Amino acid sequence: MKKVLSLFALLSLILSACSAPVEENQLVVGMECAYAPFNWTQVEASETAFLINNEEGTGYCDGYDVQIAKAIADELGQDLLVKKIAWEGLIDSLNNGEIDMIVAGMTDTAERRESVSFSTPYYQSDLVLIVRNDSTYANALSLQDFNGATVVAQKGTFHDTVVDQIPSVNHMTPLGSFALLTNSVVNGEADAMVSEYPVALSIVGTNPDLKIISFTAGNGFETSFEDTTVSVAVRKDDTELLNTVNTVLSNLNEETRSEWMKDAIERQPEGE
Repeated sequence: MKKVLSLFALLSLILSACSAPVEENQLVVGMECAYAPFNWTQVEASETAFLINNEEGTGYCDGYDVQIAKAIADELGQDLLVKKIAWEGLIDSLNNGEIDMIVAGMTDTAERRESVSFSTPYYQSDLVLIVRNDSTYANALSLQDFNGATVVAQKGTFHDTVVDQIPSVNHMTPLGSFALLTNSVVNGEADAMVSEYPVALSIVGTNPDLKIISFTAGNGFETSFEDTTVSVAVRKDDTELLNTVNTVLSNLNEETRSEWMKDAIERQPEGE
Protein backbone atom coordinates (compact mmCIF):
# COMPACT_ATOMS: atom_id res chain seq x y z
CA MET A 1 0.00 0.00 0.00
CA LYS A 2 2.82 2.40 0.85
CA LYS A 3 4.38 1.75 -2.55
CA VAL A 4 1.09 2.51 -4.26
CA LEU A 5 0.71 5.75 -2.34
CA SER A 6 4.28 6.72 -3.22
CA LEU A 7 3.58 6.17 -6.89
CA PHE A 8 0.50 8.37 -6.69
CA ALA A 9 2.47 11.09 -4.93
CA LEU A 10 5.18 10.94 -7.60
CA LEU A 11 2.58 11.10 -10.36
CA SER A 12 0.97 14.14 -8.74
CA LEU A 13 4.31 15.92 -8.62
CA ILE A 14 4.95 15.16 -12.28
CA LEU A 15 1.51 16.40 -13.33
CA SER A 16 1.90 19.56 -11.26
CA ALA A 17 5.28 20.24 -12.86
CA CYS A 18 3.72 19.92 -16.30
CA SER A 19 0.97 22.44 -15.59
CA ALA A 20 1.24 26.10 -16.48
CA PRO A 21 2.61 28.21 -13.58
CA VAL A 22 0.01 29.93 -11.43
CA GLU A 23 0.20 33.70 -11.41
CA GLU A 24 -0.15 35.69 -8.21
CA ASN A 25 -3.46 37.28 -9.14
CA GLN A 26 -5.23 34.07 -10.13
CA LEU A 27 -8.00 32.17 -8.38
CA VAL A 28 -7.35 28.48 -9.13
CA VAL A 29 -10.55 26.41 -9.09
CA GLY A 30 -10.78 22.63 -9.45
CA MET A 31 -13.59 20.75 -11.16
CA GLU A 32 -14.06 17.60 -13.27
CA CYS A 33 -15.03 19.46 -16.45
CA ALA A 34 -17.12 16.34 -17.13
CA TYR A 35 -20.39 16.85 -15.22
CA ALA A 36 -22.68 18.83 -17.51
CA PRO A 37 -24.48 21.14 -17.01
CA PHE A 38 -22.43 21.97 -13.90
CA ASN A 39 -19.13 21.69 -15.80
CA TRP A 40 -17.91 20.20 -19.07
CA THR A 41 -15.05 20.21 -21.57
CA GLN A 42 -15.40 21.67 -25.07
CA VAL A 43 -13.06 22.21 -27.99
CA GLU A 44 -14.08 25.70 -29.03
CA ALA A 45 -13.47 28.94 -27.16
CA SER A 46 -16.51 30.99 -26.10
CA GLU A 47 -17.45 33.99 -23.98
CA THR A 48 -18.30 31.78 -21.01
CA ALA A 49 -15.61 29.07 -21.30
CA PHE A 50 -12.10 29.11 -19.79
CA LEU A 51 -8.96 27.46 -21.12
CA ILE A 52 -8.28 24.42 -18.94
CA ASN A 53 -5.08 24.78 -16.87
CA ASN A 54 -4.46 27.93 -18.92
CA GLU A 55 -2.72 25.73 -21.51
CA GLU A 56 -3.31 25.57 -25.26
CA GLY A 57 -4.49 22.20 -26.51
CA THR A 58 -6.24 21.19 -23.28
CA GLY A 59 -9.71 22.35 -24.30
CA TYR A 60 -12.07 24.76 -22.57
CA CYS A 61 -14.26 24.30 -19.50
CA ASP A 62 -17.72 25.81 -19.27
CA GLY A 63 -20.90 25.28 -17.28
CA TYR A 64 -22.88 26.48 -14.28
CA ASP A 65 -19.96 25.90 -11.90
CA VAL A 66 -17.69 28.00 -14.10
CA GLN A 67 -20.09 30.93 -13.86
CA ILE A 68 -20.19 30.60 -10.06
CA ALA A 69 -16.37 30.48 -9.95
CA LYS A 70 -16.13 33.50 -12.26
CA ALA A 71 -18.44 35.52 -10.00
CA ILE A 72 -16.22 34.72 -7.00
CA ALA A 73 -13.02 35.57 -8.91
CA ASP A 74 -14.53 38.88 -10.02
CA GLU A 75 -15.41 39.78 -6.42
CA LEU A 76 -11.81 39.03 -5.41
CA GLY A 77 -10.44 41.04 -8.34
CA GLN A 78 -8.62 37.95 -9.62
CA ASP A 79 -8.41 36.08 -12.91
CA LEU A 80 -10.06 32.65 -12.97
CA LEU A 81 -7.91 29.60 -13.73
CA VAL A 82 -9.81 26.32 -14.12
CA LYS A 83 -7.97 23.08 -13.34
CA LYS A 84 -9.45 19.82 -14.62
CA ILE A 85 -9.14 17.20 -11.87
CA ALA A 86 -10.74 13.77 -11.51
CA TRP A 87 -13.50 13.69 -8.88
CA GLU A 88 -11.61 11.51 -6.42
CA GLY A 89 -8.60 13.85 -6.52
CA LEU A 90 -10.36 17.15 -5.87
CA ILE A 91 -10.13 17.33 -2.07
CA ASP A 92 -6.50 16.18 -2.01
CA SER A 93 -5.65 18.78 -4.66
CA LEU A 94 -7.28 21.46 -2.53
CA ASN A 95 -5.47 20.52 0.65
CA ASN A 96 -2.07 20.16 -1.00
CA GLY A 97 -2.35 23.69 -2.39
CA GLU A 98 -2.74 22.83 -6.06
CA ILE A 99 -6.07 24.69 -6.19
CA ASP A 100 -7.73 27.41 -4.09
CA MET A 101 -11.26 26.01 -4.06
CA ILE A 102 -13.53 23.32 -5.46
CA VAL A 103 -16.60 24.33 -7.46
CA ALA A 104 -17.73 21.00 -8.85
CA GLY A 105 -21.31 20.22 -7.90
CA MET A 106 -20.01 18.85 -4.58
CA THR A 107 -22.36 18.10 -1.70
CA ASP A 108 -21.47 19.21 1.81
CA THR A 109 -21.26 15.98 3.83
CA ALA A 110 -20.09 15.31 7.38
CA GLU A 111 -17.26 13.12 6.09
CA ARG A 112 -15.95 15.77 3.69
CA ARG A 113 -16.36 18.44 6.35
CA GLU A 114 -13.65 16.73 8.35
CA SER A 115 -11.04 17.86 5.80
CA VAL A 116 -12.50 20.97 4.12
CA SER A 117 -14.92 23.82 4.82
CA PHE A 118 -18.06 24.38 2.76
CA SER A 119 -19.92 27.50 1.71
CA THR A 120 -23.65 27.96 1.86
CA PRO A 121 -25.33 25.97 -0.97
CA TYR A 122 -25.32 27.49 -4.44
CA TYR A 123 -27.77 25.06 -6.06
CA GLN A 124 -30.42 22.54 -5.04
CA SER A 125 -32.00 19.82 -7.15
CA ASP A 126 -33.92 16.54 -6.86
CA LEU A 127 -32.54 13.06 -7.40
CA VAL A 128 -33.97 11.10 -10.33
CA LEU A 129 -33.26 7.86 -12.21
CA ILE A 130 -32.33 7.59 -15.88
CA VAL A 131 -33.48 4.55 -17.87
CA ARG A 132 -33.69 3.46 -21.50
CA ASN A 133 -36.87 4.33 -23.37
CA ASP A 134 -37.46 0.63 -24.07
CA SER A 135 -36.81 -0.41 -20.47
CA THR A 136 -39.36 -2.34 -18.44
CA TYR A 137 -38.95 0.52 -15.95
CA ALA A 138 -39.75 3.28 -18.47
CA ASN A 139 -43.19 3.92 -16.93
CA ALA A 140 -42.13 3.65 -13.31
CA LEU A 141 -43.72 6.07 -10.86
CA SER A 142 -41.99 5.16 -7.60
CA LEU A 143 -38.91 3.46 -6.20
CA GLN A 144 -41.13 0.44 -5.52
CA ASP A 145 -41.52 0.03 -9.27
CA PHE A 146 -37.74 -0.54 -9.51
CA ASN A 147 -37.92 -3.61 -7.27
CA GLY A 148 -35.07 -5.93 -8.31
CA ALA A 149 -33.58 -3.48 -10.84
CA THR A 150 -29.85 -3.18 -11.49
CA VAL A 151 -28.89 0.38 -10.54
CA VAL A 152 -25.56 2.24 -10.67
CA ALA A 153 -24.29 5.59 -9.34
CA GLN A 154 -21.07 7.58 -9.29
CA LYS A 155 -18.28 6.41 -7.00
CA GLY A 156 -17.59 8.56 -3.95
CA THR A 157 -20.86 10.52 -4.14
CA PHE A 158 -24.03 10.77 -2.10
CA HIS A 159 -25.89 9.29 -5.08
CA ASP A 160 -24.33 5.89 -4.45
CA THR A 161 -25.57 5.82 -0.85
CA VAL A 162 -29.26 6.11 -1.81
CA VAL A 163 -29.31 3.18 -4.24
CA ASP A 164 -30.09 0.73 -1.44
CA GLN A 165 -33.39 2.53 -0.79
CA ILE A 166 -34.71 0.64 -3.83
CA PRO A 167 -36.36 -2.65 -2.79
CA SER A 168 -34.28 -5.77 -3.60
CA VAL A 169 -31.98 -3.66 -5.76
CA ASN A 170 -28.96 -5.11 -7.54
CA HIS A 171 -26.53 -2.39 -6.47
CA MET A 172 -23.85 -2.26 -9.15
CA THR A 173 -20.26 -1.36 -8.34
CA PRO A 174 -20.13 2.47 -8.60
CA LEU A 175 -18.34 4.02 -11.57
CA GLY A 176 -15.96 6.96 -11.70
CA SER A 177 -17.75 9.33 -14.10
CA PHE A 178 -21.15 10.16 -15.52
CA ALA A 179 -19.95 9.22 -18.99
CA LEU A 180 -19.33 5.69 -17.71
CA LEU A 181 -22.69 5.65 -15.92
CA THR A 182 -24.49 6.74 -19.07
CA ASN A 183 -22.76 4.08 -21.15
CA SER A 184 -23.71 1.40 -18.64
CA VAL A 185 -27.40 2.25 -19.06
CA VAL A 186 -27.21 2.69 -22.84
CA ASN A 187 -25.44 -0.67 -23.18
CA GLY A 188 -27.89 -2.46 -20.91
CA GLU A 189 -25.40 -3.24 -18.15
CA ALA A 190 -27.54 -1.22 -15.73
CA ASP A 191 -31.30 -0.72 -15.75
CA ALA A 192 -30.98 2.75 -14.25
CA MET A 193 -28.51 5.33 -12.97
CA VAL A 194 -28.91 7.92 -10.21
CA SER A 195 -28.55 11.58 -11.18
CA GLU A 196 -29.43 15.11 -10.16
CA TYR A 197 -32.26 16.49 -12.28
CA PRO A 198 -30.32 19.17 -14.23
CA VAL A 199 -27.57 16.67 -15.05
CA ALA A 200 -30.22 14.20 -16.16
CA LEU A 201 -31.68 16.84 -18.49
CA SER A 202 -28.27 17.19 -20.12
CA ILE A 203 -27.80 13.44 -20.47
CA VAL A 204 -31.16 12.69 -22.09
CA GLY A 205 -30.81 15.79 -24.27
CA THR A 206 -27.85 14.20 -26.01
CA ASN A 207 -28.97 10.57 -25.65
CA PRO A 208 -32.46 10.25 -27.20
CA ASP A 209 -32.69 6.57 -26.23
CA LEU A 210 -32.80 7.54 -22.55
CA LYS A 211 -35.49 9.12 -20.37
CA ILE A 212 -35.81 10.60 -16.88
CA ILE A 213 -37.91 9.03 -14.15
CA SER A 214 -38.92 11.72 -11.67
CA PHE A 215 -40.85 11.01 -8.49
CA THR A 216 -43.59 12.82 -6.63
CA ALA A 217 -43.18 13.52 -2.92
CA GLY A 218 -43.04 10.31 -0.90
CA ASN A 219 -42.38 8.09 -3.91
CA GLY A 220 -38.71 8.85 -4.52
CA PHE A 221 -35.45 8.85 -2.61
CA GLU A 222 -35.48 9.98 1.01
CA THR A 223 -33.05 12.89 1.22
CA SER A 224 -32.38 15.93 3.37
CA PHE A 225 -31.89 19.51 2.20
CA GLU A 226 -28.12 19.10 2.61
CA ASP A 227 -28.16 15.93 0.52
CA THR A 228 -29.60 17.65 -2.54
CA THR A 229 -27.54 20.85 -2.44
CA VAL A 230 -24.06 21.64 -3.72
CA SER A 231 -21.51 23.98 -2.17
CA VAL A 232 -18.07 25.48 -2.72
CA ALA A 233 -15.22 23.80 -0.79
CA VAL A 234 -12.17 25.65 0.56
CA ARG A 235 -9.33 24.74 2.91
CA LYS A 236 -10.25 24.84 6.59
CA ASP A 237 -7.92 27.74 7.36
CA ASP A 238 -9.16 29.90 4.45
CA THR A 239 -11.84 31.62 6.52
CA GLU A 240 -11.51 34.97 4.72
CA LEU A 241 -11.98 33.30 1.34
CA LEU A 242 -14.98 31.38 2.67
CA ASN A 243 -16.56 34.63 3.88
CA THR A 244 -16.07 36.18 0.44
CA VAL A 245 -17.61 33.13 -1.26
CA ASN A 246 -20.65 33.27 1.02
CA THR A 247 -21.05 37.00 0.33
CA VAL A 248 -21.02 36.39 -3.43
CA LEU A 249 -23.52 33.56 -3.14
CA SER A 250 -25.84 35.61 -0.93
CA ASN A 251 -25.95 38.29 -3.62
CA LEU A 252 -27.05 35.80 -6.31
CA ASN A 253 -30.83 35.61 -6.24
CA GLU A 254 -32.80 32.52 -7.28
CA GLU A 255 -33.76 34.10 -10.60
CA THR A 256 -30.11 34.58 -11.55
CA ARG A 257 -29.15 31.05 -10.46
CA SER A 258 -32.02 29.52 -12.41
CA GLU A 259 -31.14 31.56 -15.50
CA TRP A 260 -27.49 30.51 -15.32
CA MET A 261 -28.49 26.84 -15.08
CA LYS A 262 -30.98 27.18 -17.94
CA ASP A 263 -28.33 28.83 -20.12
CA ALA A 264 -25.77 26.16 -19.23
CA ILE A 265 -28.15 23.37 -20.25
CA GLU A 266 -28.93 25.11 -23.54
CA ARG A 267 -25.32 25.80 -24.59
CA GLN A 268 -23.57 22.57 -23.58
CA PRO A 269 -21.97 20.80 -26.57
CA GLU A 270 -23.67 17.78 -28.09
CA GLY A 271 -22.47 14.61 -26.45
CA GLU A 272 -21.81 16.19 -23.05
